Amino acid sequence: MEWARRVRRAASSILRGRRKPPPGPQTAEKAVVSNWHAKLSDEQRQYVVDHAVDPIRPDIGQAGAPRPRHACLDARPRISVVLGTLNRRKLLEKCIATVRRELEGLDGEIIVVDGGSNDRTIPWLTKQEDVITILQYNRYKSGNTSMRRRSWGGFMNMGFRAASADYILMISDDCLLMPGAIRNGIAQIEAAKQAGIPVGACAFYFRDWPKQKRYYVQRTIGGNLMLNHGIYTREALEAAQYANEDDYVFYKSDTDLSLKIWDSGYAIIDAPQSICEHYVGIEEELRAGNTALMSYDRSQMKQYWPDLVTDEGVAKMGKIYLDQPPGDEADKTWGRLYRQEERAAKKTKS
Repeated sequence: MEWARRVRRAASSILRGRRKPPPGPQTAEKAVVSNWHAKLSDEQRQYVVDHAVDPIRPDIGQAGAPRPRHACLDARPRISVVLGTLNRRKLLEKCIATVRRELEGLDGEIIVVDGGSNDRTIPWLTKQEDVITILQYNRYKSGNTSMRRRSWGGFMNMGFRAASADYILMISDDCLLMPGAIRNGIAQIEAAKQAGIPVGACAFYFRDWPKQKRYYVQRTIGGNLMLNHGIYTREALEAAQYANEDDYVFYKSDTDLSLKIWDSGYAIIDAPQSICEHYVGIEEELRAGNTALMSYDRSQMKQYWPDLVTDEGVAKMGKIYLDQPPGDEADKTWGRLYRQEERAAKKTKS
């Protein structure tokens, strides 16, 4: 047996000698050395973890193309629907029902950001297998520990960043999408792109039910079309660095985001065949009367957009109406709920 082991060792050594040496590392173009840390002061270096090494920063121009997704993974959806909610389960359920109807035959996803509902919205959401739920409690306080109140922009950005599609539809939990809204919106964007327009968003026509009788989109300060409900493109949201989370409470956040999209070189177009009904009940009318928050957000607009918040810029504001009478879907869907709110409000006054 010993002689057999010697023969095998001898044969292995001969084979090793015949093998080609392993190839050396492939050479590449010399990377640009930034020497950036040499420019730092001693005080600055204590805050920079990699100051002892001159990092080679990634070159976006040399980044490789993404590989095809594995067969076990679903393809990215064509559109993501993002909305926020808080203690409005009845409205949310009706909203989601129209979203599901509009997504039939489309690759889409639904993302709901809940602010910590306690009206059984959360248990309902957890049972919806086709809904991605983000639960972020607002106004939380326990002992000496408290969580800062988040703005509209803060909540919406959670949904925007979680969305995986290139088209991101933003609506409210008190909205109903009318038939064809999503498909027509996408078609309008792609037709405009084909014509050479750098589309950043597509505004849906809407009305505040039950008092308003005509659908419209809005021109904000400076006469710029804005998006109340509709589709953003991912590239425009990224270029605008998403919604401002820190400087607006609620009322002017969507206006600011629309202006940032325009300022980033993108256009906001309208979609006359994409219609959205917006429920404004008794409770929401009372909230809209909070002039202190509205005044604060308006003062922020003056700070960030001084060239637009002028007499001339304000004069260009207005509504573009759609020449189409409203249907009766909102009446059928919300009529009973609105009457309940009216009766509750009368009891409170009495």
